[in-house]
Amino acid sequence: MTAAEESSPSSSPVRTVPCGARFCAAVLELAAACGVGVPALAAAALLLAPEGGADPGPRDAGGEGVLEVGGTHAGDGAIRRALAAALALADPGARILPAEDVRRLEAAVETLGYRNKTLAHALQRLSFRPLDGRITDVRDAAQLFGFVNEWCFDEDRVRRRFRELAPVYHPDTGIVACRERMGQLIDARNLLVRHVRSVYGSGDWMAGRGGPSA
Repeated sequence: MTAAEESSPSSSPVRTVPCGARFCAAVLELAAACGVGVPALAAAALLLAPEGGADPGPRDAGGEGVLEVGGTHAGDGAIRRALAAALALADPGARILPAEDVRRLEAAVETLGYRNKTLAHALQRLSFRPLDGRITDVRDAAQLFGFVNEWCFDEDRVRRRFRELAPVYHPDTGIVACRERMGQLIDARNLLVRHVRSVYGSGDWMAGRGGPSA
């Protein structure tokens, strides 16, 4: 596919740049929408487009194409990158950020990634070791949840603590993903909830906490 886009046939020599057929069609469409030729679009893109970016290459899924871009001295890859940036910026949702803002954002992302790794390593060191088998002892369940004994919590505290710990150990999305730990968390929650309900129902809760029995 060839686009003869010289605004003036004698203004500059013809220069062709190989590109993908779909890319070529998109550039022609953008040039037509802007009311300019491809050489003018390419010249503006080379001046305004940010540095870097991926070269879309001389072919794409639609095959090969050719753009006539005038007499610029830029390399083929630079022209394709600039025109790709022009296409991206033509998207209504596109935003142009100053280079300093981009660097700050990249630095922030890098810092967050480092902190996330540090947190994951710290949690791994602090994580409880899965016990052998299922959790069947109330004291083990209380210790696993971080309670000092089996009398210092109620059902609401058990459920709140479970919601805090479950995202850490969830086998698919947890920072310290572990199916065995998650299973024991569930066992411990169920055991502690049953414990609370049974001792409240029997009237032994206050006695266990050092208060008068009901």
